[in-house]
Amino acid sequence: MHKHMFLATLGLTVFSHLANANEVPSPTRAPAILHNSAGQNSQWSGVGRLSFGNHQCIATLLDSRDPQAQAEGPAYILTAGHCAGGVNGKILVDQPVTGTIAFNYFVDTPAQRLVVPLKRIVWNSSQGADLALLELDATHEGLLTLGVSPIKLGPSPASGSSVQVIGEPSAIGKGLRLSACTERYQDISRAGNWVWRNVRRNDCQGLGEGASGSPVVESGSNRLVSVVNSLHDDGVGAIPAERVQGCFIAGKADLELDTCQLLPGFQLEQQGSRFPPFRKAKTLADGSLEQPGWNFEFLIDTPRYRYKTSTDALACEDPNGYSGTIPSSENVIDDPIGPAPGTHYLCLVGVQAPDQLPSSALMANSLSIGVELLAPGKPSAQVTTEQLANGNLRVTWQKAPDVAFYRVKRGAPETTDCNDLAGYRVLPGNTREVQASALPVKLCSVAIDLNLQSSDFRTDLLQANAP
Repeated sequence: MHKHMFLATLGLTVFSHLANANEVPSPTRAPAILHNSAGQNSQWSGVGRLSFGNHQCIATLLDSRDPQAQAEGPAYILTAGHCAGGVNGKILVDQPVTGTIAFNYFVDTPAQRLVVPLKRIVWNSSQGADLALLELDATHEGLLTLGVSPIKLGPSPASGSSVQVIGEPSAIGKGLRLSACTERYQDISRAGNWVWRNVRRNDCQGLGEGASGSPVVESGSNRLVSVVNSLHDDGVGAIPAERVQGCFIAGKADLELDTCQLLPGFQLEQQGSRFPPFRKAKTLADGSLEQPGWNFEFLIDTPRYRYKTSTDALACEDPNGYSGTIPSSENVIDDPIGPAPGTHYLCLVGVQAPDQLPSSALMANSLSIGVELLAPGKPSAQVTTEQLANGNLRVTWQKAPDVAFYRVKRGAPETTDCNDLAGYRVLPGNTREVQASALPVKLCSVAIDLNLQSSDFRTDLLQANAP
């Protein structure tokens, strides 16, 4: 699993940049600062800084006009779902919202920035996808009159196509930048239990905290094709936006349109403790294995639901293999996980009736809960030591995914028996500094795994640095 971070934060990321405002950077070059004092980048004036609670993101004014370019109707923006209160398991529809977006967000036009309040969440999902369609407290025509340029939605281009990302991936308030790169298809993206399906991955440079929701536009057409949602150690994650394309008529959002792929949805809330990202089969006294169960307890706002398990998250969007409909009162799924080690997914969709058909939009809204089933067996106690300049030793107990905590004890080498259970204590944290004056010392360590199984006793003799 890749290192991952949401980009919707108040943190800062510093990066180098180009000085030429009109130059489109190559795929490997740092982002270009966008200027607009002479209107040279006015096509990006509808990309703005979104402020929602403690979140600072980017959002884009959509061109929701009808084919005759009539601008009647509200103004709508598109951003990442987690930027506007989205959580895994809940698809929000027609909810009030408080926040603002600042348009004309260029480094050289701070006095001309236009701040517009948000009005409502039209649709927001952070499961399977990570998108939010928001309505502004302004009309589309009014923003056009004020010089704010919307961007048209477009279908996903072929994998490997050239794209550009427009956003503010550095210190909040500095203004938009543009980065050019290549975007490719990827089956899924994961962060803990969060799973996004049919995602995109690009190699645009300079993105960092605060850039969630930034539009990814196809080079040449300047159509918005995906929305930035995450930063990984091997690229930028983005969510395709084509599901939103067919959701407007006569300048207004209408989620009931046959061409709209956003509904039906459902709201699910997990009960009990947070679902763990790692599980492990328990080894019994006779050597047999006891597989862990999903033990997934939830509340759902539909009368019934269907579920299945799979090793492929994309299978959650395939109606084949799902259970029959189950009453929502039967709200615990405890099927065994596995038995093969690896990634496993619990797929779930809420339905209104036993005979509800599995539309493509419903399956696209299916919930995927991911868990990593680790190899069975005893855990291993892993300890490293580092000699410090002052003569002390820094001891680090390594936390493998299956290790929940350590028990340790230490004492005089001649009298301390690591095989004696007496004297062991739970280790808070995972590092300790042992004073040089206390050396030599015998250190005893036992790793305890997720099932409270103990490792073999480990013995380390810590000695003073030789003079």
